Amino acid sequence: MTRVVDVNMPNRLWGAAGAIALMACHLPAQAFDMTWSGFGTIGYAQSDQPVNYQRFIDEKGTFKRDSILGAQLDARFSQQWGATVQAKVAPSDHRDTQWQASLAWAFVSWRPSDDWLIRVGKLRLPFMLNTENADVGATYDFVRLPQEVYSIAPTTDVIGLSASKTWFGETYDWTAEAYSGKASTYWRYYGRDRKFDTNSPGSWFLPIDMKSTGLVLTARSFEHVFRLGYHEGEASRPGEKTGVGFEMGNCPGAPVFGCYNLSSTTVEKVRVPIITLGASVSLPENFKLTGEYGKAKVESASRGLSRWGGYVALSKRIGAWTPYAYYAKVKSTGDALDLYQRLNGNSGAVPLPWQGYQRMLADLVVPYDQSTVALGTSYWITTKSVIKAEWSRVDTQVASSFVDAPVGGESGNRQIDVFSLSYSFTF
Repeated sequence: MTRVVDVNMPNRLWGAAGAIALMACHLPAQAFDMTWSGFGTIGYAQSDQPVNYQRFIDEKGTFKRDSILGAQLDARFSQQWGATVQAKVAPSDHRDTQWQASLAWAFVSWRPSDDWLIRVGKLRLPFMLNTENADVGATYDFVRLPQEVYSIAPTTDVIGLSASKTWFGETYDWTAEAYSGKASTYWRYYGRDRKFDTNSPGSWFLPIDMKSTGLVLTARSFEHVFRLGYHEGEASRPGEKTGVGFEMGNCPGAPVFGCYNLSSTTVEKVRVPIITLGASVSLPENFKLTGEYGKAKVESASRGLSRWGGYVALSKRIGAWTPYAYYAKVKSTGDALDLYQRLNGNSGAVPLPWQGYQRMLADLVVPYDQSTVALGTSYWITTKSVIKAEWSRVDTQVASSFVDAPVGGESGNRQIDVFSLSYSFTF
């Protein structure tokens, strides 16, 4: 499964965003300040493989993986009260062939004092160091943020409440942020031989309701940033229960053969605890060392989502240039990878009509086991526009759900070279 960020906005939130904008437009000029801004990325990526990587990247090349366009309205009604609405156009979160316009942010903020901030509405959560600004490519040097880490959370957006408290110090400012909210999102699955309910291969998107609560502590100085977070998620399927595993039984119509099937045991909700760590440290000679780590646990049939991911990156500012290199890795638990191999291996032990079904069940495990080495550079044309180029090599081991394997093929034991070029801007 490739996690897809939730941009499926309820109609009531669109209405709330419209109300915020309308209220801002009709207040007296002296009552508020209103600021418009925009951002975008035109990104092209091409690999040396015919299979899709991260939904869109293949040997034919694509603009869909990294391209995005957005606009933001910030309104300040007083020193204490404000509102933010951000809309964007990006690839759809529930179809691989379409684009989608949506609201990314829509919240009201209240700052009762300099050290307190309370926000209510559609929020982006403070998971990793660049999660909140992930759509704005002109705020970081990478062509794309390492998905080995930035895909750990099922969703990074919620409709809810956030409260943060800052302690200002001589060296570091410390901020503790607590949040709670809900989101409706999709989890993407890909079946090599067939989808869950049809005999044709391809992707399908499972609607998921998420509840998420967390606490994040950030220490920030002029040169360094450190972050630690614990997030408690709860996932459920609207109107349906979730399978928790697989069980061996007879193949229908061929009782002499053993087939795996979805377990009859189901649950209403699945607990998803996530731990996140991040640090960005400035070094002498304009070097910067950045590392991030995330670990999630999911007790369901898709137990490959129980995984850890991390990366370490080194960059150096040389005038307008910032060359960088990073190494990233993501790996599901050993139990999940063993389960995938048992299901996948059983396809060779059953008659032809059931081979594709066994491989589809293996794909439902959503295994991750890959590493990436990337070399790239950014060139800052201005402080608000940047050109980036990157080469990365992806090595998959047992399997990787970032790769859409071909019919009868495998996502594991692959080496994929990806070449990327992008232009990002803000205004």
